[in-house]
Amino acid sequence: MKRNALKAAGLALLLALAASGAGLAQPQHPRDGRPGHAEMKAYAQANVLPVLRQQRQKLEPQLAAEDRTQLAAYRTQLKVLEAKGKALRQSFRPAGTSAPGQRPELTEAQREQLHQLRSESRSIMLKVAEMAQKYDGAIAKLAEEVQPQREKWTTDLRAIAVKNAAPGQPEQMARFAGREGRGHRGGRHHGFFRPAKFLLMDPNATAAPAEPALGATSFYPNPAAATTQMEYDVRKAGPVTVDLLDKNGNKLRTLFSEAQASTGAHTQQLDLHDLPAGTYFYKITTKSGSENKRFVKE
Repeated sequence: MKRNALKAAGLALLLALAASGAGLAQPQHPRDGRPGHAEMKAYAQANVLPVLRQQRQKLEPQLAAEDRTQLAAYRTQLKVLEAKGKALRQSFRPAGTSAPGQRPELTEAQREQLHQLRSESRSIMLKVAEMAQKYDGAIAKLAEEVQPQREKWTTDLRAIAVKNAAPGQPEQMARFAGREGRGHRGGRHHGFFRPAKFLLMDPNATAAPAEPALGATSFYPNPAAATTQMEYDVRKAGPVTVDLLDKNGNKLRTLFSEAQASTGAHTQQLDLHDLPAGTYFYKITTKSGSENKRFVKE
């Protein structure tokens, strides 16, 4: 169990690093619906990243000037690749063309485009890993300085993984986490201090803002027509309900509901032909919470 816990801890760290701006430009698949994802990510952001940033700042004066310059260039290149990948994946899924939660079928050319982005990202990370070998001893020393915190992180993240596992499957949950969070095998580094990712962290970066509980939602057009399209993101798989409220917040009816929505972007056509002109609100409720948004019907 201890080994699996270390792997689970690595998963949370990778998630938090991605949110903090130190993530890779690798295409990311939706994971919000997997057990414990949000809780582990929030834990890492609140407890792990502040310490890692502190230790990374200690390393900065030990780096050669040319390495600091090159790392800044690598960070910029990875951010560009990440933006390209995001735009590319969005272009594969035009609004309304894919069923909710269903990945679009990619053409050979589209797969080649994604492969090229991954290859460029891996090439950069290999260069960072090569550079990190020069500072292997310094990184190991920084990791040792926070040994008690690392042990606590591992214990806490293991507890989160086990708590969110399906009944009778705590070991399977830990193994799932392990597939995503493998650390530095056969070396001295704990998964929290994987040399390349640790070196790539921006020591001057500020903490990333917390993710909103709910994903983005929008009505189109607004003012609404007889038939209106609603787009929304599901961060945690589960039931979704959208209620229609009057201008005073009183429920008029349920516009639609889904017993088990998958994570990711969804599109829903709404029939509002019988709705008198005026100001209304819609209330969307998901496993992450609920929120109200105003719209106008002409």
